[in-house]
Formats: sequence, structure tokens, C-alpha cells
Amino acid sequence: MDSIELAASPKALNYFFGSLLYIPACLFVFRLLFPRLTADAKRLALLTLVAQVAVIVVSLEAKPTSAMEEWLWDIDKEWNIPSAIASTLVALIGFAALLTFWASRVIPRRQRLWLVAIGLVFMILGLEEFLDTKYANLDWPLYYAAVGIVLAGATIAVARRSPRHQRLWYICLFCGLALMAIGVFLIDELPLNCGAFAFLKLDGCLNYQTVEELLELIGSWLALVAMLGFLSDAVPNPKPVYRCCLFAFPALWLLLMALVSPISSFRFSLQAQPTAVEFESGARLYGYEADRKGMPIAGYFYFSEDMIAAKTGFSIHLVDQVSGDSIASQNRWASREQAFFLSGKSYLRVYYQLLRVLIPPDAPANRALWVVLTLWRKDDDSFAPIKILSSDQRLLSDTQVVLGELVLRAESESSPTDTVAIFDQAFRLGAVDLPERANADGLLPITFRWSADADGAEDFTQFLHFAHDESRAQWGYDQRPLGPRLPTRLWYSGLADSETWAVPLPADLARGTYNVYTGLYRIRDQERLPASDAEGKPYLDARVPLGYLIIEG
Repeated sequence: MDSIELAASPKALNYFFGSLLYIPACLFVFRLLFPRLTADAKRLALLTLVAQVAVIVVSLEAKPTSAMEEWLWDIDKEWNIPSAIASTLVALIGFAALLTFWASRVIPRRQRLWLVAIGLVFMILGLEEFLDTKYANLDWPLYYAAVGIVLAGATIAVARRSPRHQRLWYICLFCGLALMAIGVFLIDELPLNCGAFAFLKLDGCLNYQTVEELLELIGSWLALVAMLGFLSDAVPNPKPVYRCCLFAFPALWLLLMALVSPISSFRFSLQAQPTAVEFESGARLYGYEADRKGMPIAGYFYFSEDMIAAKTGFSIHLVDQVSGDSIASQNRWASREQAFFLSGKSYLRVYYQLLRVLIPPDAPANRALWVVLTLWRKDDDSFAPIKILSSDQRLLSDTQVVLGELVLRAESESSPTDTVAIFDQAFRLGAVDLPERANADGLLPITFRWSADADGAEDFTQFLHFAHDESRAQWGYDQRPLGPRLPTRLWYSGLADSETWAVPLPADLARGTYNVYTGLYRIRDQERLPASDAEGKPYLDARVPLGYLIIEG
């Protein structure tokens, strides 16, 4: 009997994941917690739930007709409607905590200090949720994790000394914080999934970052319900002014976000990689943003109004550094809908152009790729590339500027089990396949197995030394460990790959037995990289012995 292949769309899977999150959470809250909330707290909890569910549905169902609409409702982008709602929800948690501290004088001192701390933390996180400036610091996960651990520890300490009737609020708060942490630290790291999910065939690509946003939203709502519970216990009959503040805060926060939005140069200065590229048409590229995998997703261009009216567009290509082939690309018309003003010597309108390249499932992994930008204009039925007049970035041609480079990571493989050498840059050389015999003037096949325990930063070349056992005469051959397809500067933690060299042996190579050695040296200064064996014993002269080779003739 033929097997049945089930198909699903990414949108349907997102609805499925959302149902898995929202239905249990709502059942828990409405059954166990809602009866204990004040009337005002119930209304606010319901309003925030309805608002975020509405945003999720509109985001999934929206069919944008322009770049502006696509950005406005994209749940995975910042500075738009979904991010404003998420930011308000997170900030409201902090405000509810501060209001509880302010409105009640019967709360124990330790709990009052905890409320102030958690209130300030969530107010700051609410602002960050909208501005999204954390990626300006590469170590942001460490800071977030440290704050989360301290916050969790303080919450546990306070919960242990709190009345038993408040335990449900703490449980709800911890559930919310856990879901938010899973979204920020785990789900957000997953790559785009195209082709299949589990036993389902995907009709498109599943972006796990949508699931991450769902986790953060429902986690924030659970944390808000918990904080409204603390407020209900502490102030069962709030004064009118407190009620007004509680309901007015979301509107005031949204107004604050609207005022903050035009200050785009702040975000630009923190996150954008500055560049200075001028094109023949008068367009200029001031900078670009890249996601955590190195993929540019936004450019900051100066376009005059007539350039946009004349159908100017731009393209991003991922170009194989060896073959020069484009393995993925994306094109977009220049748009005036997303703009901010860049201050400086001249007051220019700079356009924030959004673009994300989708990687095809069959794209080659472990190959060095250039990220190349091209500007073009439509000329009748053709598209003419625009020449570059000046650039502080590398050029592939007079119309192509390189914004960076990246490598598509291969599926995780097991590292070599037999370690021959460990190099100081956390590179490991596994078992080497070296033939016992070879003929002069032939090709010597040698297979090297490499792995990396840390990201690479510099270019290294691998050498082979052949030392005659009797005459001590030496001959050498050098090339990059994995060939030109993956320089060591682009090696990443978890890399496991191999390369078979075809070493051309000289025709006049003397017969006899040769000792074979290998190692790495830094290209910029020719310094050898120290190496040791699996037990940590250093190799003399940073040369790793591989065995013997007999040259027969």
C-alpha cells in the first residue's frame, strides 16, 4: 500500500502552535485565577488578550499589497503594530508591579523591593521590545540570562515567605517567564524550515520566529495576569485615580512609542553597519543591518523622489566565492513608504528598505558566500544595473558591492572520534587517510577530517611536509584545510567536515620512505599554530606526524 503524504501550510502550523499555547493557558487562567481578580483587573486582562489575539490573526491573514503593509503587520519585525502591542503588554507588567508597590502599604518590605525591581526590569524590557536595540551588543544573551536568573532567584526567595494564597500568582508568573525565555533563547535560534516538518510536507517555509513571538506574547500575558493578581490581593478596592492610571497606561505607552518611532537615527547608529557607497544615479547607501546569521535584512539608502519615480530597485545575491554562482537572491523596488531623516552636513531623507533573502532547501552548505548588493533601474523592458562611483566596501564589479560574507551551516554531524591533533584555535584534526605507497609524478589522495569547537576569525593555510627517511631531504605542499570553499575565518562551532586533497607529486621525487607531517600557519604573518595530541602533549615545531609514505618511482 502506498504511503500517505500529509501536507500543511506554514500558516496552518502557526495556528496549530498558537492553539497549543493559548488554549491551555486560557483554561488555566479563566478557571483558577479569574475568580480571584478584581473587576478592573479582569477587564484589563481580557482587553490585552483580545488585542494580542487580534494582532496575531491579522498578521497571519494579512495579504500586503506594498512593502509598507508587509512591514506594518509582520509579527516578526520591529517598530510596527505587533511590536507596539507586545511592547505595551510587557511594559504593563512593570507598571502593574510599580502600582502595587505604590498603592499598598501592607505588603512586607521584601516583597515591596521585589515589586520595584521587577517593575523597572519589565518597563525597560517593554522599551527594548519596541526599539529592538539589543542586537547592537553581541553578548546580549548573557546579559538577558543573567537578569533572568537574578529575577527568578529573587522571585523564589520572596515566594517562599509569601502567604499560601499567593502561590497561584507565583506559579502563573513563573510559567509566563519560562515561555518568554524559551522564545527568546531557544526558538529564536532555529533556522528557516522549508520542505518538511516532522511527518508533514510543508507548502512553503516555516519561520520559527513567528512561534517565538507567540511564546513571548502568551508568556507576557500570563505574567501580566499574575501581576494583576498581586495588585488585586494588595488593593481589593482601588481608588479611582489608581483605576484611571491602570487603564490609561496602555494608551500613554502607545503614544510614547509613536513619539519614539521617528528617532530612527538612534537605532541606526546602534545596529546598522555603516557604509559609504555612492552610485552613478545619485543614490547612496549609508548602512545596512544584518541578522544574527549575517544575512542583511535592511539597507539605509538615500533616494531622490525622481529615482523612486523612475523605478529604481535593488537586489541582494548570495554568491559562491569559488564558482561565482548566485545561490539565492531577492529583488525589491525602492520604496518611499519607510523613511527617516538622517541628520548631518545635509538634511537628507534616508529610506529604510526591508529585504530578506529566503534560502532554498538545496542551497550548498559549508561554502563561503559573498552577500552582494546591486542597484538597478528599469529601462523599458530591461533592467540596467547602476554603476558604483565610490565605495568603502569590496567590489565584485563596477555594479556589485560586497556587504559581507557568510556560510550556510551543514546539518550537525558527529565530530571525528579519533583526534590526531588539537590546534590552539579550537580546531581538531581527526583521522587522516594517507596511502601507504605512491608514484612520483602522480596525484596523492589524502583525506583530512576537521571539526571546530569555536568560531574561526582568521585565515590559516595547512602545510604538508615530506621528509626523506635516509637523506632528510624535504618537500612541501600547502593549501587551505577545506580548500577555497570554506576558509578558516568562516569556520563555526560545531563544524564537522572533510576534504580530500589531490597532491601533485614532483616527477623527480626521490624513491624511498618519507615521514609525513602537517600543521597550520596563519596567512598574515606565516606563524605556525601550536598543536598538541589528544592528551595535550605539544607537537615539536607545531608539526603533526601523520605516518609514512613510500615513493616507488
